[in-house]
Amino acid sequence: MSLKVLHLVYSLAPGGMENGIVNMSINLASEKISMEVCCLERAGRMASRLSKKCHLHVLGKKPGFDRRLPRILRDKINEIGPDIIHTHNLGPLIYAAMARFLGVTIPIFHGEHASLTLTDLRLRKRLQRILLYRLCKKIHTVGDSMTRQLDELKLSPTPVLTLRNGVDTVLFQPNKDKAQIRKELLDLSGELLLVGVFGRFGPYKRHEFLLEAFAEIGEKLPNIHLLIVGGGGDRERVVLDKIQCHPLRSRIHAVGYQTDPVAYYQCLDLLLLPSENEGLSNCALEAMACGVPVLTNQNCGSEDLILHGVDGFVRPLISIDNLLEGLTDIFAKDMPTLENVSVMARKKIENDFSLDSMANSYRKAYQDLALMK
Repeated sequence: MSLKVLHLVYSLAPGGMENGIVNMSINLASEKISMEVCCLERAGRMASRLSKKCHLHVLGKKPGFDRRLPRILRDKINEIGPDIIHTHNLGPLIYAAMARFLGVTIPIFHGEHASLTLTDLRLRKRLQRILLYRLCKKIHTVGDSMTRQLDELKLSPTPVLTLRNGVDTVLFQPNKDKAQIRKELLDLSGELLLVGVFGRFGPYKRHEFLLEAFAEIGEKLPNIHLLIVGGGGDRERVVLDKIQCHPLRSRIHAVGYQTDPVAYYQCLDLLLLPSENEGLSNCALEAMACGVPVLTNQNCGSEDLILHGVDGFVRPLISIDNLLEGLTDIFAKDMPTLENVSVMARKKIENDFSLDSMANSYRKAYQDLALMK
């Protein structure tokens, strides 16, 4: 059975969902499944990483609701002729549904890539999902906790499918020469603790909270440094300005978006994930694959990924005191204990979250969907 899958997204700007689509374009490229990506707004930085076999289409959506777009999208879908339209998050699903009302009959496979927030649970957005999900052949999430949330809310008329995120365990792997990497990348040497945060500068990532907390944490832990990797997002300029004015700015290293982030993970002692909302974080997966433990907020799909104290750390990172207490506890452990957590983190990824496992899950889901009547 040969299938053509059209992925529908706003853009391929840096992000976990977008990274997953790029990985699938490479790992699903075969004579049986072909992929094309349609970006409603713009291409984005990650578009250059798409498989050469994957065609990219950009529709140039205008800001706000673009009344032209449903017809443009309908014509593009008819031109491409996919067997499945795979929408990612609510916005693209809205436009796919409108194209359907204009005559598109191709089945929609819809993915939710983050837990629903309080805003998502307001009546208007809840009703949107209830109505639009009924136009889809199947709904999926990227983590068990998200699937449980949708099932409990009874938004989908059919059982929700879980397709876990995965990571390339060959590309992302540990490097024991941490000191040398720090010297080469950041010109850092000596005995220090390096914690990091990765991702775009969206409000839910809580970079500003982390900077505020670091002013106090840095006083309590005088050898701790903060690495910030990422670019884009609504809060980027605000966050970068706050770094310049930070009392401990000499210990904050903002290196921007990195097309090859592996070494930046490898030089860390700990990845921080203080986000208010995540799906199954790709940054956490990549860090753990590099043998870097993760300290994550409780509501970030953490129960799907981390067993507290065994292969990572899960705490309610609500306040500065919470974060300070978490870091103090972690770095108070003797190094063999922290090394054991690193080893178990890598093992967890190898066993349960490999890229091959993710690719096989999507391949089966597409094939099953094609057989559904």
